[in-house]
Amino acid sequence: MSLDPRMTVRRVLSWVLIVALCVAALTAIAAIARGDFDETDGRVIAASLGFAVFSATAAAGASLRFRESTRLRTLGSATIGLSAFSFLLLVIGLWSDGDDGVWRWFGSAALAALACSHMSLVVRAKRGTDSLTVRAVGTVSMVLAGVDSLVGVLAVSGAVEEVDESFGQVMAALVVLLLLTTALPPILRRVQRPAETPALELGGRVGAPARAGAASTGPPAAHSSGGRSAPLPLAVAVLGVADRIEALNADPGDRSSEIHRECERLRELAHSYSP
Repeated sequence: MSLDPRMTVRRVLSWVLIVALCVAALTAIAAIARGDFDETDGRVIAASLGFAVFSATAAAGASLRFRESTRLRTLGSATIGLSAFSFLLLVIGLWSDGDDGVWRWFGSAALAALACSHMSLVVRAKRGTDSLTVRAVGTVSMVLAGVDSLVGVLAVSGAVEEVDESFGQVMAALVVLLLLTTALPPILRRVQRPAETPALELGGRVGAPARAGAASTGPPAAHSSGGRSAPLPLAVAVLGVADRIEALNADPGDRSSEIHRECERLRELAHSYSP
């Protein structure tokens, strides 16, 4: 059985993140044990932490490299490229004379990488069952990330040197809105999730197999409303299982056993609705 390329990339980047954090921690412990925290120790720790941060942002973009949409693949590539460029500038800045130009470039690239990473995460979290409200909030979150990043780049690069107090207040409010729109979608998905018990009459829960000797041997008929057929409960069940599989697949850990259970639920649903 071949591994999903997305899962392979996530595992590799997860291990890279673990190694970078371990290097930073061991360097700090060694400096504490010596009783002498010099400039080189600080550079190694900063580089290791930077590597961990930009590996995480690159991982968000890597998840989009296998999507069918050209725009999403482009966003993923841009996120990876900006993350790598930001880390390179960080290393140059740490081990050089501290030229202001390098740090300005680093700040601009880092902000752009964070914005693209945020957009990648929002896109990756989208579900086929999302309501219009959830989709709208996600879109607003991506727009705010782009606006905040652009203003930050202008400030860091020196293109904008002086701003009045009111502009600063507006930007602070936009940052708060960015945090709000980032936190709302997962909560809204839970609140707006359709009740599973009324939707499916399969043993009282989603994905429950039909009991032997059940009265109904075929798929339930579509409900009629105004001459038009409403979606069958099976569609709700399948979409729910698909969302759970997608969420498990997005996890960098080994969730193969849970994914296998969800696939079994799909088989049980198929058998329950087969004539």
